[in-house]
Order: sequence, then C-alpha cells, then structure tokens
Amino acid sequence: MTNIELNVFIETELNLLARRIIDKKNVSDEIAHAKIGFYLSLRRVLNSKETPADIGFLDAINDTLQALGIIEKNRTFLANTKELIK
Repeated sequence: MTNIELNVFIETELNLLARRIIDKKNVSDEIAHAKIGFYLSLRRVLNSKETPADIGFLDAINDTLQALGIIEKNRTFLANTKELIK
C-alpha cells in the first residue's frame, strides 16, 4: 500500500463513519466517534501534524500491540505502518 492509498483509505473510512453517525444515531454514534478519533490521529501523524494527544493515543495502541506480541518490543506500530506505505 502506498502513502496515497493509505490516505485514500483513511478519508474513505472517515466519510463512511460520518455518514453512519448521520444515518443511525445512538450506539452507532459512539462506535463511529471512536473510530473517527483513531483515523484523525493517524492522519495527523502521517502528515506530520500530530498533537501530543495523538502521540499518546497511538502510543497506547502501540504498547498494547507490543504487550500482546503482535509487534515486537523493539518495533513500533507507526514504524511498521510507515514501512508498509512506501
């Protein structure tokens, strides 16, 4: 996946989630809101416009993935992502 393809994926997901909030309300709103938060943070980090909150949010995901053994302790979620989107 290229950087452009990942950006298109993120934008598509954000648009779908926004539409879900408009269409379904209630529980779906909360699910979509959480996913939107992730994608917005990821988009800002990938575009080098991250906030301290973005770094903390994605770092918590990184720590969890490492604890579960999904990624190695000496690797990061973002480093893996950036390698995949050449």
